[in-house]
Amino acid sequence: MRLHSLALRDFRGVRDRTVRFRALGTTVVVGDNEVGKSSLVEAFGLIFDLPDDSKSTRIRDIQPVGQDVGPEVTVELSLGGRELTYAKRWLKNRSTELTVVEPDGRRQSWTGREAHNEAERLFHEHVDPVLWQTLMVSQGQSLVLPTPADAEPLITAVTAESGTPVDGASMPLVTAVEHEYLRYWTPRGKPTGDFARSGKAVAAAELSFQQALQAMEEVQSDIRRAERLTLDLEDVSGRLAEHLTGVEELRERKQATDEILLRRDSVRSRAETARARLENHTRTRLERERLLDEVERFTKTEAELAARRADAELVAKTAAETVQAAEAALAEVVELKDVRRTEVQAAERRVSDLMDRAELDRLIGQQTELVEVRARIAAAGTVLDRIKVDDAMVAALEDARAAVVEARAALAAGVPEVTVRRLGAEPVELSGTGLEGNVPPDLGFDESTEVLVSGELVVGVPGQVEVTVRAGGEAATLRSRVDDAVRREKDLLKKAGVKDVAAARELLRKADTALAELNEARRTEKSLTAGGDPGERIAVLTARLGVEDATADDAADERGGKQPAVEGVPGQMSLFAEFASPHDTLFDDFEEPEPEPDDLTGAQRALDSARDALAEVERLLADAEFAVAQARKAADEDRSEAQNARARSELAGERLAAAVESLEAARSVLDDDAVGAAEAEAMTEVEAVLEELTAVQEQADAAGADRVADELAHALAVAKRLQDERDRLRDALRTTEGRLEQSGRDGLATRRDVAELELAAVRAEHESLQRRAEAARRVHETLSRHRAEAQTKYSEPLQSRIEALGRSVYGPSFRVWLDDDLAVAERELDGARLRVEALSTGAQEQLAIITRLAISHLVSTGEGSVPVIFDDALGWSDKARLRDMGALLGRAGDHGQVIILTCMPDRYEYVPKATFITLDG
Repeated sequence: MRLHSLALRDFRGVRDRTVRFRALGTTVVVGDNEVGKSSLVEAFGLIFDLPDDSKSTRIRDIQPVGQDVGPEVTVELSLGGRELTYAKRWLKNRSTELTVVEPDGRRQSWTGREAHNEAERLFHEHVDPVLWQTLMVSQGQSLVLPTPADAEPLITAVTAESGTPVDGASMPLVTAVEHEYLRYWTPRGKPTGDFARSGKAVAAAELSFQQALQAMEEVQSDIRRAERLTLDLEDVSGRLAEHLTGVEELRERKQATDEILLRRDSVRSRAETARARLENHTRTRLERERLLDEVERFTKTEAELAARRADAELVAKTAAETVQAAEAALAEVVELKDVRRTEVQAAERRVSDLMDRAELDRLIGQQTELVEVRARIAAAGTVLDRIKVDDAMVAALEDARAAVVEARAALAAGVPEVTVRRLGAEPVELSGTGLEGNVPPDLGFDESTEVLVSGELVVGVPGQVEVTVRAGGEAATLRSRVDDAVRREKDLLKKAGVKDVAAARELLRKADTALAELNEARRTEKSLTAGGDPGERIAVLTARLGVEDATADDAADERGGKQPAVEGVPGQMSLFAEFASPHDTLFDDFEEPEPEPDDLTGAQRALDSARDALAEVERLLADAEFAVAQARKAADEDRSEAQNARARSELAGERLAAAVESLEAARSVLDDDAVGAAEAEAMTEVEAVLEELTAVQEQADAAGADRVADELAHALAVAKRLQDERDRLRDALRTTEGRLEQSGRDGLATRRDVAELELAAVRAEHESLQRRAEAARRVHETLSRHRAEAQTKYSEPLQSRIEALGRSVYGPSFRVWLDDDLAVAERELDGARLRVEALSTGAQEQLAIITRLAISHLVSTGEGSVPVIFDDALGWSDKARLRDMGALLGRAGDHGQVIILTCMPDRYEYVPKATFITLDG
């Protein structure tokens, strides 16, 4: 089939459009989104699928919304050697027209339903639906790889090319075998149909037979169980009668011993009452003794605590006086520390002034040195500014000099050297061009000269002879090289401002010396200015020293005339007797201040002395503070101890008073002598009751009264257990006898015989079906094996064609493997073999396009060929792949019809010989 043109009118958003396609080659239909590209493919499918009177929603969907018009499609195509013109309009003014031109030129026409039926017949007669769906790629389906195993034209093509028929000449046999196989087995090899039902009937019959056998076995078991239960019931009933006789005897013994137990309980109750009375009198005696002991002990304790209280109060008073003395001494040391701190501050100010003056002298010297260094920097900079020669310039001059020497050496070796000597009295004249060396215009007697001739030399004797020497063609080139080298050397010397290379080297040496001097001076300047500009620091120090000097003199005068004498403080050393050595002379010369030194060393020494004195005072202050802290701590401890002694003394008095009060209250109830007599009387009563209890207990033990109750309870429990066992056996026997009676009524033996006969019948039928099913499976497996071998052979043409097309895109390492449906299952590239599902999206799309082009190539020469249509493909390919795929699509057009619909024409700019059709909105 070949599609020539397609016309749409009132079809979705298309008002009226006709598109013509190349019968052989690649046609690219370009248009923006929603311009109607995909509608072309949809219209071609509808015109053959649905008649003009169809009520399908597919027809309603293509009618423009809000317009009472009938969608119309006209197609021109070649089909089976015939030329068809097929037009159809739906919904409004419905019509169908078909015109067929036979290969011999005859023309036939149909209208209405006849036209539709004839077109449908021709289409299905010459177009394989599987091949058509395989080669028509709708929008969004470019990633789906084709599975064309059911495409009859492809099978015919690969069969013809491989020479191996798919099913030989036995296709009806294959169908019959397949049909027979599917009667008994599913495609996955499981039983089905009558064979599966027969197997289930055998299983059901076996189950019924087993159930009947099990029922008979249960009847036999019930008979044996009834016999065993009868014997067990007789045994348990006999043992129960014997045990009940023993229970009656135990009841009689218990009645005889109950009177003894009642008397023992009465005596035991009186003994407990007497014992409780004795314990009460004993507690009363012990409480009286405890109260007497407490009164005596609390009296002694109260006296001791009163004495401790007096001692503690005296110690606390002494500690408070010690704290006051220590605090007074601390105050004196604090005043002395303030005096020493003032002296240290004055010494520090004097040291600071002297250091500022020394710093000012150093900065003035540094400023002078800085002026000299900056003069050196300016001088070195001036020298460097005048010198234009650097290392690169000297290197260039040396290279130019070497080039001149080399060119002249080449010239001397490549041009003639002429020696002219005058021998006679006649003058010899020399002239010419391109001469090397100093050539005189004429020669004196017996004078000679040597000349290198790179141009022309004329030697003449006036009136007698003239000789011309000319150099060859190569000499001009050598001469040109010499001139170029000399000119370059002169230009460089002029640029450097020197006369030769030696002068340039001398200037470079001077520049290096000046640069070293400049760097050294700059380093010195950087060192001198590392802490800032000395001038600014000098100005600051000068201003500060001027103010400080004036204030220092005033301060000195003030110190000399207004400083109070230290010895005027009365009792200054009286409080330090505990903390200082008797030989300590810290305050001996305090009243005689030393004069301030004028040099920094003396001022620093005075400052150190003042700091030592301050440190000594701070040590005394630390000792005094420690003494005060210790005194306060001891005072706090003594005061706390006194308070505790007072509290303990008061508490002891309260306890003594409470103990005396409790003793008097107890004596008012019962005096001390009556307490002892009451305890002795209670003891006598307890001893008498215990003797009576012992006699009654001996009588109960002799009669075994305590054991009779337990023995009777145990015997009753055993009787209850035997009764329960008898009842259980009786119920079980009745149940078993009922089942046996019911089994006799059900006829279980007859049911077992019937189940056995039914099982034999269904087994015979199933074995017959099983033999036929196994035979069908063996035939099917044998035939399938041979078909698989044949399929391997006939899939080779398609595999070879896919690999041939793919190698033009991916290179010589491209290989593919096909599955049973002739679909590509695996791809190998550069030795890496992958499943198709593992490939990238772009690679899957490219492989799908290559496969369809290979199928089209195989069927393009047969009558069942169809166009290859791609709607919006190659959306996942990079630029290099687009170039290779474009070339492949162009070559595919040489063998068949390829139609491409796209909104991105740049993807197909590499398709050679393609026809581009642009659709306007």
